[in-house]
Amino acid sequence: MRDIIKLLKRSKKIALFSHSNPDPDTIGSTLALYEALVTMNKQVSVFCDVENGENYAFLEYYDRYNTDELEGFDLYVSVDVPTNTMFGKFEESFVNFPNTIKLDHHANGVEFSKKKLVKTYSACAILIYEVINKLKVKITPSIATALYFGICGDTGLFRNSNTDSKTFEVCADLLEKGAEVRRVYAEFFDKRNVPNVRLTSSTLLNAKINDELKYVIMTVSKDDFDKFGVPQSENIGNLPNTYLNCGYKLAVILKEREDGIHCSFRSKFEYDCSVVAAKFGGGGHKNASGCAINEPIEKAIELVEKEIQEFLKVEG
Repeated sequence: MRDIIKLLKRSKKIALFSHSNPDPDTIGSTLALYEALVTMNKQVSVFCDVENGENYAFLEYYDRYNTDELEGFDLYVSVDVPTNTMFGKFEESFVNFPNTIKLDHHANGVEFSKKKLVKTYSACAILIYEVINKLKVKITPSIATALYFGICGDTGLFRNSNTDSKTFEVCADLLEKGAEVRRVYAEFFDKRNVPNVRLTSSTLLNAKINDELKYVIMTVSKDDFDKFGVPQSENIGNLPNTYLNCGYKLAVILKEREDGIHCSFRSKFEYDCSVVAAKFGGGGHKNASGCAINEPIEKAIELVEKEIQEFLKVEG
């Protein structure tokens, strides 16, 4: 932590990176750190492989993503990125840059940075909360809201098994500092529109279900996004939880986007779906992981199903 803080303080122009197929934790954590560093009079830019959906627009500085050129920086910082493949189009730039930091909370991530700070908290937002405090930057209501949002995302609104006392301690402080709790739920977790409801309904109805091994595979093609008028960047990664609640052991959704297939795995408590995601260079948490596959969607489905079957045959 001490070395990371020194490096952040010393650097003048900093690029922050969220992971591709972004979720609330990577977005909230990145924007909270962005505001903290800007407060310190740093030149800061934020980057993500895809354009983020409008459902993130309630966050302060959301519109700063990908508005600057990736040049002239002193330091690159990854936020909530467990593997280098999750940078997408920014992977080569980050890996080859001479001065890089990895800020993460995934225990099974890979080495790709010159320096790293990894603590296995329930959300990366808790690590960023600690970093901001060490930088001695005042946590504003907008920073508190972004961090609370990230924690909500990675704990499944405090329902996942990774939720612990530390989670609630940090959230209590964020509430004291002005986190807009109701807005987080109303603008993101509870928010729906007709196109999204139709797309998710179609995806659930057309899922491939294996009742013998107890897994489910869902797909959303580019044509599906177009048919229902839903942006490819819209976050529907938690849809597999619907089938977990029906008693299945593992569920995955494959989303076809312009840059390839993005997979979001979810699993019951005793099944480590990150093992399957790792087969494709991905990773994450035991019960919530992801990866990217550079194959046509039908081939990707075939590859994913093969790995799921082998995993569940071993795990029972």
